[in-house]
Amino acid sequence: MGIVCEFYLVNDNFIDEFLENPEALERHFYDNYVSPDGEFHDEGENFFYSDKGWDIANFLISQNDTSQEKILSGLLGQPLENLEGLSYIKTMNVAEMNQILNLISPQQIENAYDESKMQDPYVYKAGYFTKENNWDYILNHVETILKAYSKAAEKGKGIIVCKG
Repeated sequence: MGIVCEFYLVNDNFIDEFLENPEALERHFYDNYVSPDGEFHDEGENFFYSDKGWDIANFLISQNDTSQEKILSGLLGQPLENLEGLSYIKTMNVAEMNQILNLISPQQIENAYDESKMQDPYVYKAGYFTKENNWDYILNHVETILKAYSKAAEKGKGIIVCKG
């Protein structure tokens, strides 16, 4: 077992309601988004799953942030208060991040791989999943994150990130 990372596309109104009353909406979120039987649990449309290589992928993507504000450092969102493992990115931020993500080439992702830089701060599973042995696995996670942002920007949605 290990930590996985999931991306759920939601409206900003849902994020606002979640921010105002997280305890009240937590059950609704898990029942309708996280549950495989949930109304909005549609993989590749409203739901994107990333296994244990997500943090390495996040690191590689963030290393290619060309924005002056380094907005890709928020790729995994801002924490939802009092709800461990849940964070959010509003639609406007998703759109801004997606513009930068669209400029990143596969070669830039590969060039960003530097295990020594992943040690401090600690990047989950760096050293276990390596470029030499697991590059396709790592790239799959990069592609998952890029697809989640692309689809969210296309649909005008925000994202709730669930790590656990």
